[in-house]
Amino acid sequence: MSEAAMTLMMLAIFIAGLALGVPIAFALGGAAALSVVLFIGPHYLGAIMATSVSLQLNWVLVATPLFIVMAMVLDKAGIIADLFETAYKWSGPLRGGLAVAVVLSCTVFAACTGIVAGAIVAMGIIALPIMMRYNYNKDIALGSILAGGTLGQLIPPSCMIILYGAVTGVSVGKMFAAAFVCGPILSVLYISYILIRAFLRKDLCPSLLPEDRASWREKFRSLSLVILPILLILMVMGSIFSGAATPTEAAAVGALGAVVCAAVRRRLTWLCIKDAAIGTIKMCGMIGWILLGSLFFASVFSAIGGSALVEKLIMTVPGGSFGALIAMLVVLLIMGMIMDVVAIVVIAGPLFSPIILHLGIDPVWFGLLFMVMLQMGYISPPFGWSLFFLSGVAPKPITMSDIYHSSWPFLGLQAIGVAIFVAFPGVVLWLPNIIISAG
Repeated sequence: MSEAAMTLMMLAIFIAGLALGVPIAFALGGAAALSVVLFIGPHYLGAIMATSVSLQLNWVLVATPLFIVMAMVLDKAGIIADLFETAYKWSGPLRGGLAVAVVLSCTVFAACTGIVAGAIVAMGIIALPIMMRYNYNKDIALGSILAGGTLGQLIPPSCMIILYGAVTGVSVGKMFAAAFVCGPILSVLYISYILIRAFLRKDLCPSLLPEDRASWREKFRSLSLVILPILLILMVMGSIFSGAATPTEAAAVGALGAVVCAAVRRRLTWLCIKDAAIGTIKMCGMIGWILLGSLFFASVFSAIGGSALVEKLIMTVPGGSFGALIAMLVVLLIMGMIMDVVAIVVIAGPLFSPIILHLGIDPVWFGLLFMVMLQMGYISPPFGWSLFFLSGVAPKPITMSDIYHSSWPFLGLQAIGVAIFVAFPGVVLWLPNIIISAG
């Protein structure tokens, strides 16, 4: 049987598993195991296990559960609610100010946690009812939460960047530096869009009523709520960028710092610790199973010639290295619509890495583009994960159709961001290059 036929059959088995409702980890692992039996032979199962063990022993991956602990403690301690309270007190008098506050609070929370679901769920519960009460346009209200929440996918300490570095060998510190620049650029794009639309149409996103606006005293007092989270960000990111700590060591500091933040705010209760511990275990367990299934799938996919086939197809795309780059980005967008990001990173990361090296593409630059495309997949209809995160907490008047419709303008903004990063690689690489020079 040809490599193309085996590859297509393996993909068909995986898609059939998803269609039958099999969890993605077991759909990936099952497709790998069945393909081994059909195309290679049972003896190869041992080699798959050896591959998975080697990655699980990677020291960089230890940072993932530590950053998840940091995220869970901050989430359960109500830090994101504090961030939103501060942001909307300052931006409330502006038309579109509540949506701007959502994006700002999600940006800071992303820099504290590196995960997506927590920010979207929290903003859906805290901010969405307030925006609905002020008759905000649904597209802007919902879209600001979707787009702002997905910044956790990109802005350090992104767990997916850590995983990407582990499976591709790209420096996590340099990726963090690139994302630390590009994440805020996307945030500025979202805020600019909200403010421009609100300026053009006064009824679209009304400002807070005068009696609901905070006084200057309340505004300055609210700044105390963000001091600790910002200090935590500076401590974690500063230690990585300065070379004082590895990402793993910085993650340990961040986890301890999150506990200190909760204690200082007098929210380090037994319930907070319990909920954070349970949330961490659940998320780590989910990531672990998907990671194993993805590793099995990627190993078998490569063994039957799938990786070589994909490389051959991409290299034949017209347009040289630029055409190949666009083809890979489109593949990532499609994968993001139907697959979990952990699976995408573990499968597509090692698949595309040899191709970009062959084409002479900077691996840090491509890694950043990889992460932004995952962001787009998160909010792309019909299967973007963030769409379902938000639908789970949105009040009843909000339909799934509303959520789908709201994602399109912000997908366009993300596409503009990708275009900027593709056209101007220096925007992505200037901070990593400074770090290299300093080192």
